Amino acid sequence: MVLMYAEERAVPDFPYINARVRAMRSRLLDAARVEELLGLPTMDALLQSLGSTPYAREVQEALSHTTDGVRAVDEALARNFSVTARRIVSFADGKARELIEFVLVRWDMMNVQIILRAKHAGRNTEDILSNLIPVGSLNDAALKEVASQPDVAGVVGALGGLDHPLATPLAEGLAAYQKSNDLLALELRMDRFYATYGLRVARGRGHDEQVVRNLLQDQLDATNVRTAVKLQQVDALSQDEKLKFFIPGGRLSEHVFLLVADRATIEQGLRLVRVLGFSVRASVDDPAAFEREIDLALLRAQVDLYLKDPLGIDVVIAYLAMKYREVVNLRLIARAKALGIPRDRVRKEMAVV
Repeated sequence: MVLMYAEERAVPDFPYINARVRAMRSRLLDAARVEELLGLPTMDALLQSLGSTPYAREVQEALSHTTDGVRAVDEALARNFSVTARRIVSFADGKARELIEFVLVRWDMMNVQIILRAKHAGRNTEDILSNLIPVGSLNDAALKEVASQPDVAGVVGALGGLDHPLATPLAEGLAAYQKSNDLLALELRMDRFYATYGLRVARGRGHDEQVVRNLLQDQLDATNVRTAVKLQQVDALSQDEKLKFFIPGGRLSEHVFLLVADRATIEQGLRLVRVLGFSVRASVDDPAAFEREIDLALLRAQVDLYLKDPLGIDVVIAYLAMKYREVVNLRLIARAKALGIPRDRVRKEMAVV
């Protein structure tokens, strides 16, 4: 994932924004503190230790209305991340604000995707809420409203009632979903909309627009790889039919997409995918491990931006990735304490980049 840089700079706001963000980065937990939390023997010990971290206030607030330790940690982390993201947005105006808000849209996408999959599978609302992170424009109250809907159609309607832009592509694909029960096709409509929206927001030759376009391309490549791996399990589809699932705009070509989407050529395709920066080693026969490696590659590319241009959006993107990594890891630690999962096993699952 090679990030290219233009000398022209159209947005003057980021030097100020980045100074504030660097101060926020100093409040992230270092590796030694995370390891200390991982080594605690019980959930009560974890909750007590989090009381001396930047999450203390949110943990205390969550414990005021629940005795469930995992739920309290989930709520505290989500609320803290949400407040952090909104604070960063408040630093910016004009084009800088528009670019940052687009970067945050991916969490709206992630949350809506979680809700859609849960409703498709018939899961209950409480299970859904524990996996959401209200960082984008969908705040905690909005996500609760959307997640409380009885089915996929209700989710789409709720998003429309909130006037959220993701409602448009989902509404356009709802009738087809109800007829075919094909959730992947519905999700890809959302992904295509996201790609079009991002390329419009990041239009221009400035450095920050180019960095955001590169971020979007990485995300599109990851989506296409995931989709192609799923399609290689479906023998009945022709190449033309498989290409209907391809989302243009990334670096991954249709040719490589088709190689990955075919059992006979998937290894050849994955070698080309690795050239793009997705250093996946897990077998596609283990979907969870494979997708985790894709996610880690994306996260690694974003964190690495912190050492790139100190006057660009690079620092904001990197910090948000670091914060997200911390939240994911702390959620994992909380679940491990509740279930008694051994430390070494948890460490293998943590997002380390």
